Amino acid sequence: MRLIPDTRVILDTNVLLSGLLVAEGAPAKLIDAWEENRFTLVACEELIAEFRAVAARPFFKARLKASAVELLVSGLRDFSFFCERLPSAPKAPDPKDSFLLALAEASEADFLVTGEKELQALKRYKATRIVSPAAMCRLLEQSGPQ
Repeated sequence: MRLIPDTRVILDTNVLLSGLLVAEGAPAKLIDAWEENRFTLVACEELIAEFRAVAARPFFKARLKASAVELLVSGLRDFSFFCERLPSAPKAPDPKDSFLLALAEASEADFLVTGEKELQALKRYKATRIVSPAAMCRLLEQSGPQ
């Protein structure tokens, strides 16, 4: 699949936080690709709330600047395909991840990128492919430079 800016991608909270923590690696490459308009990021209030809650945990709070967290939140609000309403959340292997499946359905996302093995095991939810950060990076590489 050739990725184009209209390709809709959900980056799970674990991917976003990993991308902020480590400048190298697949999650950081995915954030860079989003900033380069290689795909359209999909977000919602639930994703932002989870991102903020996890970023406020002591481990992340000690390693991330609050300004970096808020800058990413602003980007999620201003530069993503933002879903105001989600359908009833289907049951995910981890119930806390159910909103991601609802977001995939509501946004008609092409990809849900997550580090959660239980979600990856689903491989697909409706039209959305569920992939690891490394797999998404490979797809970006195969699509060539923008």
